[in-house]
Amino acid sequence: MSESFDIIENPAPTSHLWKQWKHLIDTEGWTSDDNSVTGLIPYLKSTRSVWAVTKTPDQNLVGSVVWNEYDDICWLGFYILRPEYRGKGIGSVIWNQSMSRIRRDLVLALRGVVKMAPRYKARDTPEDGAILENYRMSSNDFHDALKNYKSLDLNPKIVRDLSSEDWEKFLNYDKNVTGRDRHEFLEIYYKKLDYTLGIAFFDESREIVGVISAVPTGHRENNFYKISPLFANSEEVAFHAMKILSNEMLKRHPTATLIFHLVDTPEGSFTVLHRFFKNLGLTAGISGITLYSDKYPPKGNLSKVFIPHNNSCHFDY
Repeated sequence: MSESFDIIENPAPTSHLWKQWKHLIDTEGWTSDDNSVTGLIPYLKSTRSVWAVTKTPDQNLVGSVVWNEYDDICWLGFYILRPEYRGKGIGSVIWNQSMSRIRRDLVLALRGVVKMAPRYKARDTPEDGAILENYRMSSNDFHDALKNYKSLDLNPKIVRDLSSEDWEKFLNYDKNVTGRDRHEFLEIYYKKLDYTLGIAFFDESREIVGVISAVPTGHRENNFYKISPLFANSEEVAFHAMKILSNEMLKRHPTATLIFHLVDTPEGSFTVLHRFFKNLGLTAGISGITLYSDKYPPKGNLSKVFIPHNNSCHFDY
């Protein structure tokens, strides 16, 4: 087995391996890891990776483990092999090498498919976290579901176009909600990615009371959009934000499928949208379960979190 592949670490962001990796991720249908994730991870200073590659001059992708280290957490977002190399023990080799590279002072976290959870729990991540569920709707159905909800007297602004003063308010709002300073990541996510649609909502005092965004996920021809995050000061603001976004999505992407990834944590405001989607007759799919190497209580203000950002570049909930 050891003669069938080579191991390399941290290839350059411009390496062909990242393009092969993105294509494999999109083909697997991991829609919670949206196009901002697969686009940004190769370039982030926090990214670490171990790769199995073919013993050929091209050194093509066999499999990889990719994670990000920041603050007090190591978020392992991707552990994957090409289908033809699975079940051959290659995954264990790159997994073990990755574990030897991760800083020991960090809590390791990952989100695995449910059928793999017992294996992960028996090794490096024994602590249970939230289950990630997903609901899907067309742009048209989402618009119809929200059109009769109450509108509030709030001023919506596209995040990319915020003034310097309002951008500082936006960063402070995000920090209050998530308990993290994410300004470097947010600068890229909202301002440098031309496909991210972010809307911030200001009250009469010009203070931010909510934010919602949409970003494409998976193969672009599938026309999938992940709706996240949705942070809001109240349930009324949350539904107003969704109503405004539903108008924008119907106008910009009328044939799109919208995907909402919710966690099952009983704290905070997560359960509000579970009820909303179930009342529409939708059934949740299971995207995965979050596991930790040690106890890791949620940070920030969960009462304002209706949909977590759920971005491997900067984990929130």
